[in-house]
Amino acid sequence: NYDGIIIGGGPAGMFAAITAAKRGQKVLLLERNDRLGKKLLITGKGRCNVTNDCPAEEVLRNVPRNGRFLYSAMDAFPPSSIIRFFEENGCPLKTERGNRVFPQSDKSISVLECLQRQLKQTGVSVQTAKVNEILTAQGCVYGVSTTAGKFDADAVILATGGVSYPATGSTGDGYAMAKDLGHTI
Repeated sequence: NYDGIIIGGGPAGMFAAITAAKRGQKVLLLERNDRLGKKLLITGKGRCNVTNDCPAEEVLRNVPRNGRFLYSAMDAFPPSSIIRFFEENGCPLKTERGNRVFPQSDKSISVLECLQRQLKQTGVSVQTAKVNEILTAQGCVYGVSTTAGKFDADAVILATGGVSYPATGSTGDGYAMAKDLGHTI
Protein backbone atom coordinates (compact mmCIF):
# COMPACT_ATOMS: atom_id res chain seq x y z
CA ASN A 1 0.00 0.00 0.00
CA TYR A 2 1.15 3.49 -0.88
CA ASP A 3 0.01 6.88 0.34
CA GLY A 4 0.23 8.11 -3.23
CA ILE A 5 0.89 6.89 -6.74
CA ILE A 6 2.14 9.25 -9.42
CA ILE A 7 1.41 8.23 -13.01
CA GLY A 8 4.03 9.71 -15.34
CA GLY A 9 7.78 9.95 -14.93
CA GLY A 10 8.40 13.29 -16.60
CA PRO A 11 9.47 16.40 -14.68
CA ALA A 12 5.96 17.06 -13.30
CA GLY A 13 5.59 13.49 -12.08
CA MET A 14 9.06 13.43 -10.57
CA PHE A 15 8.48 16.76 -8.79
CA ALA A 16 5.11 15.54 -7.47
CA ALA A 17 6.70 12.34 -6.17
CA ILE A 18 9.61 14.18 -4.55
CA THR A 19 7.29 16.72 -2.93
CA ALA A 20 4.97 14.03 -1.52
CA ALA A 21 7.90 11.98 -0.22
CA LYS A 22 9.42 15.04 1.48
CA ARG A 23 6.09 15.38 3.29
CA GLY A 24 6.48 11.88 4.70
CA GLN A 25 4.33 10.02 2.19
CA LYS A 26 5.13 6.53 0.87
CA VAL A 27 5.15 7.13 -2.89
CA LEU A 28 5.23 5.00 -6.04
CA LEU A 29 6.16 6.66 -9.34
CA LEU A 30 4.97 4.77 -12.43
CA GLU A 31 6.45 5.39 -15.88
CA ARG A 32 5.42 3.58 -19.05
CA ASN A 33 8.77 4.12 -20.81
CA ASP A 34 11.87 2.13 -19.99
CA ARG A 35 13.32 5.19 -18.23
CA LEU A 36 12.25 8.43 -16.58
CA GLY A 37 12.41 11.82 -18.27
CA LYS A 38 12.60 10.64 -21.86
CA LYS A 39 11.14 13.88 -23.28
CA LEU A 40 13.10 16.03 -20.82
CA LEU A 41 16.33 14.82 -22.44
CA ILE A 42 15.45 16.40 -25.79
CA THR A 43 14.09 19.72 -24.51
CA GLY A 44 15.97 22.89 -25.36
CA LYS A 45 17.86 21.05 -28.11
CA GLY A 46 19.26 18.69 -25.49
CA ARG A 47 20.16 21.52 -23.08
CA CYS A 48 16.86 21.71 -21.12
CA ASN A 49 15.53 25.21 -20.62
CA VAL A 50 14.68 24.78 -16.93
CA THR A 51 12.74 28.00 -16.35
CA ASN A 52 13.05 31.74 -16.84
CA ASP A 53 14.83 33.94 -14.32
CA CYS A 54 12.02 36.43 -13.75
CA PRO A 55 9.07 36.95 -11.41
CA ALA A 56 6.09 34.62 -11.74
CA GLU A 57 3.95 37.56 -12.87
CA GLU A 58 6.18 38.05 -15.92
CA VAL A 59 5.95 34.37 -16.84
CA LEU A 60 2.15 34.54 -16.58
CA ARG A 61 2.00 37.67 -18.76
CA ASN A 62 3.78 35.73 -21.52
CA VAL A 63 1.58 32.62 -21.49
CA PRO A 64 -0.20 32.70 -24.87
CA ARG A 65 -3.62 31.56 -23.62
CA ASN A 66 -5.35 30.67 -20.37
CA GLY A 67 -2.46 31.85 -18.16
CA ARG A 68 -4.90 32.12 -15.24
CA PHE A 69 -4.83 28.31 -15.13
CA LEU A 70 -1.24 28.57 -13.84
CA TYR A 71 -1.77 31.18 -11.11
CA SER A 72 -1.88 28.80 -8.16
CA ALA A 73 1.07 26.74 -9.45
CA MET A 74 3.19 29.86 -10.02
CA ASP A 75 2.22 31.20 -6.60
CA ALA A 76 3.24 27.93 -4.91
CA PHE A 77 6.40 27.31 -6.97
CA PRO A 78 7.68 30.39 -8.84
CA PRO A 79 10.80 30.38 -11.06
CA SER A 80 12.99 31.42 -8.12
CA SER A 81 11.96 28.24 -6.26
CA ILE A 82 12.77 26.09 -9.29
CA ILE A 83 16.21 27.68 -9.55
CA ARG A 84 16.83 27.20 -5.81
CA PHE A 85 15.69 23.53 -5.97
CA PHE A 86 18.19 22.61 -8.68
CA GLU A 87 21.10 24.61 -7.31
CA GLU A 88 20.61 23.25 -3.77
CA ASN A 89 20.48 19.71 -5.15
CA GLY A 90 23.65 19.62 -7.19
CA CYS A 91 22.61 21.02 -10.56
CA PRO A 92 24.22 24.46 -10.99
CA LEU A 93 22.37 26.71 -13.43
CA LYS A 94 23.12 29.70 -15.62
CA THR A 95 20.97 32.44 -17.09
CA GLU A 96 21.28 33.35 -20.76
CA ARG A 97 19.70 35.99 -23.01
CA GLY A 98 15.98 36.36 -22.61
CA ASN A 99 16.33 35.25 -18.95
CA ARG A 100 16.38 31.59 -20.06
CA VAL A 101 17.85 29.26 -17.42
CA PHE A 102 19.91 26.21 -18.40
CA PRO A 103 22.15 23.78 -16.49
CA GLN A 104 25.76 25.01 -16.46
CA SER A 105 26.73 21.75 -18.13
CA ASP A 106 24.52 22.61 -21.14
CA LYS A 107 23.21 19.03 -20.90
CA SER A 108 19.65 18.06 -20.05
CA ILE A 109 20.97 14.86 -18.43
CA SER A 110 22.21 17.07 -15.55
CA VAL A 111 18.61 18.06 -14.80
CA LEU A 112 17.37 14.47 -15.04
CA GLU A 113 20.16 13.15 -12.82
CA CYS A 114 19.35 15.81 -10.20
CA LEU A 115 15.70 14.74 -10.16
CA GLN A 116 16.65 11.05 -10.00
CA ARG A 117 18.98 11.70 -7.06
CA GLN A 118 16.14 13.42 -5.23
CA LEU A 119 13.78 10.52 -5.95
CA LYS A 120 16.30 8.15 -4.43
CA GLN A 121 17.13 10.39 -1.46
CA THR A 122 13.46 10.86 -0.59
CA GLY A 123 12.71 7.14 -0.86
CA VAL A 124 10.34 7.21 -3.83
CA SER A 125 9.76 3.77 -5.36
CA VAL A 126 10.01 3.82 -9.15
CA GLN A 127 8.41 1.18 -11.38
CA THR A 128 8.31 0.99 -15.16
CA ALA A 129 4.83 -0.20 -16.09
CA LYS A 130 1.94 0.99 -18.22
CA VAL A 131 -1.13 1.97 -16.23
CA ASN A 132 -4.24 0.28 -17.59
CA GLU A 133 -6.77 1.85 -15.22
CA ILE A 134 -7.14 4.07 -12.18
CA LEU A 135 -9.21 2.01 -9.75
CA THR A 136 -12.18 3.54 -7.95
CA ALA A 137 -14.97 2.41 -5.68
CA GLN A 138 -17.91 4.54 -4.50
CA GLY A 139 -16.37 7.63 -6.08
CA CYS A 140 -12.97 7.23 -4.39
CA VAL A 141 -9.64 6.28 -5.92
CA TYR A 142 -8.00 3.28 -4.27
CA GLY A 143 -5.18 2.34 -6.64
CA VAL A 144 -4.12 1.48 -10.16
CA SER A 145 -4.02 -1.56 -12.40
CA THR A 146 -0.81 -1.83 -14.45
CA THR A 147 1.07 -4.22 -16.71
CA ALA A 148 3.11 -5.09 -13.59
CA GLY A 149 0.07 -5.76 -11.39
CA LYS A 150 -2.24 -3.86 -9.08
CA PHE A 151 -1.02 -1.22 -6.62
CA ASP A 152 -3.15 0.22 -3.81
CA ALA A 153 -2.95 3.87 -2.76
CA ASP A 154 -4.90 6.54 -0.92
CA ALA A 155 -4.37 9.02 -3.78
CA VAL A 156 -3.30 9.06 -7.42
CA ILE A 157 -1.77 11.98 -9.31
CA LEU A 158 -2.10 11.87 -13.08
CA ALA A 159 1.01 13.54 -14.58
CA THR A 160 1.19 11.95 -18.01
CA GLY A 161 1.34 15.11 -20.09
CA GLY A 162 -0.38 15.58 -23.40
CA VAL A 163 0.14 14.38 -26.95
CA SER A 164 3.06 16.63 -27.84
CA TYR A 165 5.64 14.04 -28.85
CA PRO A 166 4.32 10.45 -29.07
CA ALA A 167 7.81 8.98 -29.68
CA THR A 168 8.71 9.97 -26.11
CA GLY A 169 5.60 8.44 -24.57
CA SER A 170 3.39 11.54 -24.81
CA THR A 171 0.54 9.59 -26.37
CA GLY A 172 -2.48 11.02 -24.54
CA ASP A 173 -3.05 8.01 -22.26
CA GLY A 174 -3.75 10.39 -19.40
CA TYR A 175 -6.66 11.96 -21.28
CA ALA A 176 -8.34 8.57 -21.58
CA MET A 177 -7.77 7.82 -17.88
CA ALA A 178 -9.19 11.19 -16.86
CA LYS A 179 -12.19 10.71 -19.15
CA ASP A 180 -12.82 7.24 -17.67
CA LEU A 181 -13.02 8.95 -14.25
CA GLY A 182 -15.69 11.33 -15.53
CA HIS A 183 -13.58 14.40 -16.34
CA THR A 184 -14.36 16.53 -19.36
CA ILE A 185 -11.57 16.57 -21.91
